[in-house]
Amino acid sequence: MSCLMRHLALLGMLAIVSLVVVLSDRQAQLIGDRLQVVLPLAGLACAIAQGDGVRYTGRYLLLESAIKGPKFGLGDAPINQRPSGGGHGFPSGHTAAASFGATALVMGCLRDSPGAQALAVLSAGFVGGSRIDAGKHTIWQTLAGAVLGYAVAVLKLGAFDRAFRGLWLRAVTPVLRGVRRRARRWRRRGAILALSALAAATGSATKAEMELWVYTGHQSAPHSNVRGSDPAGAGDFDFTAGWEGRPFDMPPHWGLRGVWWRSETFGYTLDFNHTKIYADDETLAASGFEMLEFTDGLNNLTAGIIRRWPDPSRAWTPYAGASAGVVIPHVEVRTGPGAPVTQEYQLVGPSVAVIFGATWRLTDRTALFGEYKGTWSRIDADLTGGGALETEVITNALNIGLAYRF
Repeated sequence: MSCLMRHLALLGMLAIVSLVVVLSDRQAQLIGDRLQVVLPLAGLACAIAQGDGVRYTGRYLLLESAIKGPKFGLGDAPINQRPSGGGHGFPSGHTAAASFGATALVMGCLRDSPGAQALAVLSAGFVGGSRIDAGKHTIWQTLAGAVLGYAVAVLKLGAFDRAFRGLWLRAVTPVLRGVRRRARRWRRRGAILALSALAAATGSATKAEMELWVYTGHQSAPHSNVRGSDPAGAGDFDFTAGWEGRPFDMPPHWGLRGVWWRSETFGYTLDFNHTKIYADDETLAASGFEMLEFTDGLNNLTAGIIRRWPDPSRAWTPYAGASAGVVIPHVEVRTGPGAPVTQEYQLVGPSVAVIFGATWRLTDRTALFGEYKGTWSRIDADLTGGGALETEVITNALNIGLAYRF
């Protein structure tokens, strides 16, 4: 890697860490919570860029299994008890995820930039330290998480990688074939699009086109049922919650979307969207909860398909899409006076999103866009002290943004 690329890698890592710190409250726990999401996502982006995204995904799923196994298998064993109360403490999942992401970055995109490597490692170490400082984990639980994340990233697991790739191909390839068949049927509706379909079928497909979309906007959420149990607080609960979006409070509602156009009309998307919801005052008063919010984000990460309807005679182009993935909220719950506080990022369930909008061409490479985005998220969150909370959240957003074509 050239000197310029080493500097760019270091500046990129500095920008990531600086952004996390600036957008966090000045609490080590909140900064650590965000870094434990950012580091694995940065590792995933690096793996995709190097053509290794499937292997990385398989290893991350293996890591999650290795984290959850001891947490639930050790039960009430002393090593599994958190300093602040409650179980499921061994190992530290935050530290494991951060260690895994940092190791992948060090071995991948940052391998020729010692400065950026050091910053990635220090960031993962900060995550572990923040968990000890917050009383969420002991030093042994944190060290176990760090070793586990590192081991899953570096061990030679060829048989597992091959098995996961085979499973991925068997599960995803038929879906993509079906999507391509439908895309070809759509292209046959017009003479020009029919010629595009014929060219794709004969091996002279249109060159792939990549775009990066950045957006913000207004977001809200209708009422939803909240149910669960907190043995260390309110006990069993079941009520309807009213939600406030507050999209312009810091950190605001925002999103980042990559679009890979495979033809003039059809493409794939990878979308990360930071939305948030607060239980309104009426809900808190009726339920007795002191805190019920997802204010450092519902954080939906989805992948899907997108369809557009271009026309050379106009500057605007309508589009629609659908995607599915996971929701990674920052769970902030306290079920009543004296109850333990849950305040951490969790991978809690599936997410599905739909978009409808239009782009307005500004230059050959840039365009404005406006859209409606609706997202459904299933949340099965763990509460500190051994409880659980379940709800299904729908967010409605009117977004505006800028698209840049590479």
